[in-house]
Amino acid sequence: MLRFEGWRLEAGDGLDARQHDNLSRSLTVAGELPAGWSWTMLVQCQGKLNLIALSPVEGGVGTVLTEDMLSLSGYYTMQLRGTQGEMVRHTNTVQLFVPASLSGSGTWPTVPSEFAQAEERIASLNSHPPKTGADGYWLLYNPDTGAYEESDIPLPDGGGMGYEIGSGLKVTGNILEVDTAEAAEQDNTRPITSAAVYTTVGNIEILLGTI
Repeated sequence: MLRFEGWRLEAGDGLDARQHDNLSRSLTVAGELPAGWSWTMLVQCQGKLNLIALSPVEGGVGTVLTEDMLSLSGYYTMQLRGTQGEMVRHTNTVQLFVPASLSGSGTWPTVPSEFAQAEERIASLNSHPPKTGADGYWLLYNPDTGAYEESDIPLPDGGGMGYEIGSGLKVTGNILEVDTAEAAEQDNTRPITSAAVYTTVGNIEILLGTI
């Protein structure tokens, strides 16, 4: 865990991770980070640079480390970068040691981890489309929390999805109704009301009584 205070990083408890650890260790920056900023950890090892996107976690920002992020052993020089619109600001650098493991290729990812993380987020969002909320706003999926959250985007007028009125239906005011016929008619495909059925059956009985 790293500690943030006044745009300065401190090594804190260090990075409890070894080369090629995968999804078992986390990189966390704890502290009062300014709101409204996006955070990226710049990591340099053996003269190579990697970018790791950090997301909000309890007490700060962080991410779960993958094998690609820990593919090299040695001293990792880390610097936190914050962006807000066109503003960019960096902290000081700190060094953390990652011991070697007897496995893996030992090569840095070709594509910076930040872009792979972004691709995973896009895939997650695509598999969780927006939902209609009960309070008149869209519910959007948050990949960081794994849950749907109410947005500030209002639903279309009427509070729901757009729709088309199919055959046999009609809208009266804001009520969707069945479009019925008042009498049995040839070539009329609309359903008739129970009252019309009762009248038709009564007429048949009268007709049969005259036979």
